[in-house]
Amino acid sequence: MTSFTAILALAALAEQRSPAIVTPYWRKDPLAIRDVRLPSPTVPQYSVAEMRVDLGATYDNPFDPQDVSLEATVVPPSGKPFVVPGFLYRPYERELKDGVETLRHTGEPEWRLRVSPMEVGEHKVTVRVTDRTGSTEHPPMTLNATAATAPGFVRISPRDHRYFQFDNGKPYFPIGANVAWAGPRGTFDYDDWFPKYGAAGANYARIWQSPENFTFALERTGKPEEGKGMGQFDLGNAWRLDQVLEKAQANNLYLMLCIDSYNVLRNHDAHNAWERSPHNRDNGGPLRIWTDFWTSQQMDRLYRAKLRYLVARYGANPSVFAWEFWNEVDLTRDFDMSKVQAWHSRMGQELRQIDPYDHLITTSFGDMRGQREIDLLPELDIVQTHHYNSPDIVGTIAFQQSRKASWGKPHFVGEIGADSNGPRAEDDPEGLQVHDPMWVSIATGGSGAAMAWWWDSLIEPKNLYPLYTAVSRFTADIDWPAEGFRQTTATLAYQTAPKGLSYRDLEISGGPMTWEPSEVNRPRIIRVSGGKASGLPLAGLLHGMRNHPNLVNPVQFKVDLPRKTRFEVQVDGVSGHGGAGLRITLDDDRILTRDFADPDGTTNTATITKYNGTYGFDVPPGKHTIVVRNPGNDWVMASYRFVKLVPQKGPPLDAWAITGDRTAIAWLRVKGRTWSRVAGQKQRVMPAPPSVIGLKGLRSGQWKVELWDTWRGVPMQTRTAVVRNNGVIRLALPTISRDLAVKLRHQ
Repeated sequence: MTSFTAILALAALAEQRSPAIVTPYWRKDPLAIRDVRLPSPTVPQYSVAEMRVDLGATYDNPFDPQDVSLEATVVPPSGKPFVVPGFLYRPYERELKDGVETLRHTGEPEWRLRVSPMEVGEHKVTVRVTDRTGSTEHPPMTLNATAATAPGFVRISPRDHRYFQFDNGKPYFPIGANVAWAGPRGTFDYDDWFPKYGAAGANYARIWQSPENFTFALERTGKPEEGKGMGQFDLGNAWRLDQVLEKAQANNLYLMLCIDSYNVLRNHDAHNAWERSPHNRDNGGPLRIWTDFWTSQQMDRLYRAKLRYLVARYGANPSVFAWEFWNEVDLTRDFDMSKVQAWHSRMGQELRQIDPYDHLITTSFGDMRGQREIDLLPELDIVQTHHYNSPDIVGTIAFQQSRKASWGKPHFVGEIGADSNGPRAEDDPEGLQVHDPMWVSIATGGSGAAMAWWWDSLIEPKNLYPLYTAVSRFTADIDWPAEGFRQTTATLAYQTAPKGLSYRDLEISGGPMTWEPSEVNRPRIIRVSGGKASGLPLAGLLHGMRNHPNLVNPVQFKVDLPRKTRFEVQVDGVSGHGGAGLRITLDDDRILTRDFADPDGTTNTATITKYNGTYGFDVPPGKHTIVVRNPGNDWVMASYRFVKLVPQKGPPLDAWAITGDRTAIAWLRVKGRTWSRVAGQKQRVMPAPPSVIGLKGLRSGQWKVELWDTWRGVPMQTRTAVVRNNGVIRLALPTISRDLAVKLRHQ
């Protein structure tokens, strides 16, 4: 046993000390720092001072800090030093020819250091280089930081850990979109996009650096002697990201840099990239199989080197809002919670140690519920939700914000879209899937507005940038960390009650969509009585009998209906991996059967939308059992509705609201005005008549009341109201055809 343990230890040590990769950048020169060029000895606080270092050293791989390491020790006026790593740089110029961006390097690789002074005053900077022959230092230099001209880096607010603020204390409420990669025009796309976001008042964007064929990919599959493969970084793509960060800074945008996406560790379906991934041993990478990523010491060493390069090259720029380890890490093949959790803890500690600017850190999940064990790690700062495909994405956002608000960290929706298969731009020319998620995020206390996907195929072609202007104007004067916002239940009443009793639908939708074993992917019983449903949540996917037999989850509705009611199943997508089916029985009698056949037999695996619509029948009054199952091959996206079952005692509105110390916010939407109904099914939803909203928990005194048009971004009405000692306010509202926001400020 002892000898076997020793062999394992030696093998692990050998992996840790694996030989350096020989690259086209190798050098064999006497160790020396010949010159350090600093263009100006004076910069404003929070601005980047870039040094060009002329050095000699012996190394094979300039991206491996165990082979060669450049760093600067910076001593600020407070006397507490910090260390900044250096990096290899190469200058390029770009050209747009026939709609395609090409890069041409304009010089040889050189070493650089980027420093952002965090204090005003004189900083002592000592540059050091270390290679396999030893270390040498350059005589200390002086860098003087003048008063800041920018707000600094984004932090978690010490006043309220659910929100963000800059170093100067100014609140930061992220508003923007995923702008993850470009088309063939490369960075020229960002020349067009970022000024439009900035002019509209957006202040956030998310950029991807993976997989290997994307615009800003650092690691690319190829031969080591060509500067490719794991352990080397594409200097051209790194230069592209420099240009985009400059464009972001010029337009007041702060970027979340997503380092990796699940694709690189997925070998089938869901946009897999394992076969072409530089991680793959078949492509010269270190991994025999995708799951080795989480435990391989060699992979750990390579990843730590990548983190160091990212910090060295981009960390000094305050326009970097946060590092995101993974996009939807739970979609990696054979996801193992314990291994992935340990990896995030390990790499989070590493990033904390090497990043002198202490940027925020996050990761994300495809499952909208997140992974609590990982989300709550102390090494991660921000909790995200990603969500698509539910009949009412607004309701899902509100639920997840309510659920995750108690986790003690900032939470916002990092990706949102009506359909993960495509933008549905012709169905949604006004951008309902962009607009509504942002406003419900505001009114439920999110740490930022929900971030839309489909930036290049919906927002840009339909010119939806004005949607951000409205949100920016509404939130501009709110000090989010100062308010102590809390969710509250708004009361709604008619101004003039209609004659006779009306009824609304009982909708059961927005449940989790997962392709893994879980409580929702088992047979379920939902009881409907008294106009309410129990036994929720109910899965948003109805799984078929063949492709995922272990996930089959028929739904049994045990109902007690006061009168004849129509029951409907709403289909919003069918699997392109073989199609699906629908079979519904009422009290063991088959009532409805549909075959949702895959028209091309899995050749095209995109979600099938031709079967989208409602499938239903009338159910007599009394007690009944309705069973809905999918006898087909694969999944169908399904939600359920009992039409006009619930007595409508108030106006047909949904409302979400938060109250704070000096501000209260509410957003109201006409009930049933969901994306699925309005954009997908093209149904007309009737306006809500004049109503009254009531809010509680407000401080006594005079309040300024604004009713906002959320599409034009202007107040429609402004008035004052007085709140008595009971903390309650009641406000008259006009007819609402779509939605309306209410903003109250204590005077």
